[in-house]
Amino acid sequence: MPRLPRLRSLPLAACCLLAAMAARAAPIDDVRALVEAGRSAEAWPLCAQLDRSAQPEADLWCGVAAVDVGRAGEGVFALERYTLQKPDDVRGRLELARAYFYAGDDPRSRREFEAVLALDPPSAVRIGIQRYLDALTSRESQYRPQLLAFVEAGVGYDSNLNAGVAQANIALPVLGPVTVADFGVKKSAGFGYLAGSVQYSRPVAPGWTLFAGVAGNGNFYFQDQEFNLAQATINAGGSYQAGANTFALTYAHGELYLDGDRYRWSDGAALEWRRQVSETMTVSIIPQAARISYSGANDVSDADFYAIGIGARKIWLTTWQPVLNVSAYGGRERDTQGRPDLGRDVFGVAADVTLSPSPFWALNAGFAYLKSDYDAPIPLLDVTRRDNNYVVNLAALYLFSRNWSARAEYQYAKNASNLELYEYQRNLVALKVRYEFK
Repeated sequence: MPRLPRLRSLPLAACCLLAAMAARAAPIDDVRALVEAGRSAEAWPLCAQLDRSAQPEADLWCGVAAVDVGRAGEGVFALERYTLQKPDDVRGRLELARAYFYAGDDPRSRREFEAVLALDPPSAVRIGIQRYLDALTSRESQYRPQLLAFVEAGVGYDSNLNAGVAQANIALPVLGPVTVADFGVKKSAGFGYLAGSVQYSRPVAPGWTLFAGVAGNGNFYFQDQEFNLAQATINAGGSYQAGANTFALTYAHGELYLDGDRYRWSDGAALEWRRQVSETMTVSIIPQAARISYSGANDVSDADFYAIGIGARKIWLTTWQPVLNVSAYGGRERDTQGRPDLGRDVFGVAADVTLSPSPFWALNAGFAYLKSDYDAPIPLLDVTRRDNNYVVNLAALYLFSRNWSARAEYQYAKNASNLELYEYQRNLVALKVRYEFK
C-alpha cells in the first residue's frame, strides 16, 4: 500500500476541496433533520463542526440538541443568542422556554411559555405548553402557595373482585380435599368508580414548605355489593429543599371500608430524601413506619409495619419523551396479636414507563412484583405461607383540554402461593374521566 502524502504537501486547491467536503459533512440541514427525528444524541456532536456566527439557525437546532442531551445550560446560551437575532421566531421562543424549564429557571420559562401562548398557537402546541406550565406550577410550590384538586368518575369490570380461588374444591395440606365457602370463590362484576383529592402546600421560609391533603376513592359493584370497597387518606407534613436535595416528612392516616363498614385503618410516617442528579434524573430513599389495625374478629391481623424503599426517575428528551420510574423496597409486617403466621417479610420491585406520542396522548406500562414470606406455619395446616404476587398495568391517557382528560386502564394480577387457598388471577378494565381544578 503506498504511503499517504502529508497534508502540507498537497496543492492549495486540494486543501480547499478537503475543507469544503468537511464543511458539507455536517450541514445545518442534517443537524435539523436529526433533531426533528428525535436523534439529538447524534446531532449534538455535529454542532462542533458548524460556524454558528455564519448560520444563525445553527444556534436554534444545536440549542435544542443540547437541551435534549442534558446540557440545558449550553442550550439556554445558544437559544438566547438565536432569539436575540430573530425575536419573532415563535419556534425559537418556544424552545428557549423549554430550555429555561430544564435549566431550572422557572420565572423565565413561564414568561416565555405564556408569551407564545398569547399568540394563539395551534391546539397541539397549546396543550404541550399547558403541560409545561402545570409542571412549573407544581415546582413553584417551593416558593408560593398552591392548591391542587381533582374529581374522577368511571366504570369498569373486575373478573375477580374478591381475590377468590378459581373453584370451590381445592386440596390443602393435612386437611386434604376441602370445599371453599361461596364467599371465597372467584366473583366477577361491573362497577362504578369515584375518586377525588385536594392538596394544599404553603412555603413558610426559604426552602421550607408545609403541606396537607385529603383523598378518597371507591369501587361500587353492580352486583355482590357486599364487596364494595372505599378508602380515604389524610396527610400532612413538611419539606425542606437545599440545592439539589429535598427532604420531606409526611404523616398519613388511612381508612378502608368494606360494604360501608370500617375494615382497616393505619397511621404512619415516611421520611423521603430526594436528589436531583441532573436535569433529567432524580433518585430517592424513603424509610417508613406504620401501625395497621383491623376491626372486629379481624383484629388478630393487627401489625406494625416497617420498610425502606429506593427509587429513581429518568426522562429522555427524545421522540415521545420516555419517562422511566423504577423502585425497590423491603419491609417487615410484625403481627402484634400473638399470631406469627400472619406476620411476614416483604420484598418488592416495580417499574413503569410513560410515553407521549403527541401533546394530547400519553401511554403507560408498568410491572410490579411482591414477595411475601410469612413468619410461622398456619395452625392446623402446619405449612408456612409463601406468596409471589405479579401485577401488569397498561393505560392510555387523552387530554381534551387543560382541565379534562380520559384514561383507559387494564390490569392483570396473579398471586402464586404454596397454598392453593391463596392463589388467584384477576383482570380489571376501567374507563375514567377526570376534571382537574387549575
